Amino acid sequence: MNIILIVPETTGKINRFNPKILPYFCFCGILEVFRCGRGTAAPRFAYRKKEFLCWKIIKVHCAQGSAPIVLPYVHILRHFTTAGATRFFSSWTWAAAFAATTISASACTTIYVGGDLVEEGTPFVARTEDYGSDYNKLWFISESGKWKQGDHYVGCPAYGPFEWDFTHDSYRFTYFTNDIYYDGTCPECGKKADHYSYTEFGTNEKGVSVSATETLHGNAKVTEVDPYRDADWAKESNSERIGIEETDIPTIILAEASSAREGVKLLLDIYENYGCVYASGVFICDKDEVWYIENCSGTQYVAIKLNDNMIFLEPNMAVIGRVDLDDENVIASKDLIAVAKKAGTFVGDEAKNIIDFRASYARISEKMDQRMIDGLNYLNATYKYDSDALVADNTKFTISNLDASDKLVALYTNIKADRKLDKDDVFGYYKLSSIGKASNQEIEIFQLFKDRPVETATVGWVGVGNMSYNVFVPYYPMLIDGMYKGYQVSTASAKFTTEKPDTFCTYGTSWAQDAEGNWQRVSGFKAYPSNWKDSYYFTFEGLGGYIANAEKITGAPLKAEAKTYVADKLAALQQELYEDFVTTDELAKASDARALATENGKAMAEKAHKLGVELVEYITKDDALEPGHFTDVKAGAYYEDAVIWAVDKGITPGTSATTFAPDMTVTRGQTVERG
Repeated sequence: MNIILIVPETTGKINRFNPKILPYFCFCGILEVFRCGRGTAAPRFAYRKKEFLCWKIIKVHCAQGSAPIVLPYVHILRHFTTAGATRFFSSWTWAAAFAATTISASACTTIYVGGDLVEEGTPFVARTEDYGSDYNKLWFISESGKWKQGDHYVGCPAYGPFEWDFTHDSYRFTYFTNDIYYDGTCPECGKKADHYSYTEFGTNEKGVSVSATETLHGNAKVTEVDPYRDADWAKESNSERIGIEETDIPTIILAEASSAREGVKLLLDIYENYGCVYASGVFICDKDEVWYIENCSGTQYVAIKLNDNMIFLEPNMAVIGRVDLDDENVIASKDLIAVAKKAGTFVGDEAKNIIDFRASYARISEKMDQRMIDGLNYLNATYKYDSDALVADNTKFTISNLDASDKLVALYTNIKADRKLDKDDVFGYYKLSSIGKASNQEIEIFQLFKDRPVETATVGWVGVGNMSYNVFVPYYPMLIDGMYKGYQVSTASAKFTTEKPDTFCTYGTSWAQDAEGNWQRVSGFKAYPSNWKDSYYFTFEGLGGYIANAEKITGAPLKAEAKTYVADKLAALQQELYEDFVTTDELAKASDARALATENGKAMAEKAHKLGVELVEYITKDDALEPGHFTDVKAGAYYEDAVIWAVDKGITPGTSATTFAPDMTVTRGQTVERG
């Protein structure tokens, strides 16, 4: 099958082709990219009774010998961005089969564990933001009153923008953001950064925490009936309102809501009156309630209040399954069943007000995401699930409130851990190879203590960068007055090059044009910015990235004992952080609890950052590399076997850990020394 995407000329916002979106075509395999210039006889096509002049065409060959499918580009304002491209293409039904074996750039990963299943008796609400490697994230506090009652909020233009008038002076809250300070521009829209850019996690002064979002995908039939409320939709519908997007949800909810339930009501009101730009899963919680919301179309949603005796995992797929909407712990849009029926996708029992939300609304792949497989098997070693087992029976992981006879019961999943979990189990989930990787940008895990006063009831466990070799640093979000400086260091982005730089680098792939102007995927090095050691994000992103790619960077793999050394040092540090974290009793006795909590958090983060830099320095020394792997001994060279034999017998170690110098003349002294 050939797939051709046609981009209309009508949107003046897009004036150049952004090569950053090219990786998100890779699951189809790009063979050709070309343009129809504005001054040429560009083709035209009709969509929604409008005629478009096309000035860019992207042609993707998925198989030989079949007629092309032409896909009009209908979400122009948001989908020529790095994250948006993958979301756009994954929304097409044809993409499911090709995307089934990939994890998108927005591969955020969630786990919820109820308090009854945890040693400490506290719920854990956890999610990573995965957006791409070497893409700096910063952590700040938005002070109370940043926005006054009636102030007009305008979000990122790349996603609408969403606009909002604040109903009262904004609350104080913590938040992560893209690095918008290095050159003063937003990496999403490329414009002056006068707005927050992809806030992802945070807790406000009232004890409300938000984790948003898990990117989900609605099926094409539903989104045709209830389209996403993006800028293109607003223009076609003559609407003055554009829906809310992931980048805006934490900011609006944390600034406005004084409780989790109030935050849920606010978000659902926005979905009803503004809509959303794309599908998502969202956590809104406080010490008393944890709510999880899924939406897979423009205005329809399901919100559920989670129990303390359930676990669920969510790797970019809808997991709310068969639910009775009359449950007091379920809030659903009034037309949820009607929209699915109109789309011809409804699965459930309308007379009983029952819907299988995942089956009715979500795009469902023919292959299970590896993160779900690995996560379930990690929680219970007896499962031994594979993709086929989970695709065949979604009830192994979906959320329901109905028993086998459709009788209403408490919300549950069929996920049963083979042990009572503790924080190390939750943290270990994010070190699984399919989850902890270079695409991790940051994670905040909310641990909720119902028996504490609000100021200490929420503990945030923060990890920044690649989580495969990392630690979680705890803090009290409602007590801290500042963060460790390493979390706030602005940097240039890592630069891709096919030539190995003299400075620290990791390894990856990118897209480049050849001499004929054709785009090709190439492998190469990611040269880190000069101040990378000052950045908490780049330190741990670099640590994990270098360990994973040492052989590609140096020509020699890391010794197994070097990897073990790094893992052991980080494990020991994690235990130290548990001991270092100031207790509620210590805070109660302190003359200035806020100052103590703030300095405690900074000191722990500084300790972690310092160790991270030391570990990078350790793994980049020749002593950490396996000997006998020489970058200047080409595979198949006539002397390759002789070199291997000489090193193995201890006759020569080479000129360094990675070089042998096969063309160098042997001196008399070297001959005598090794003779």
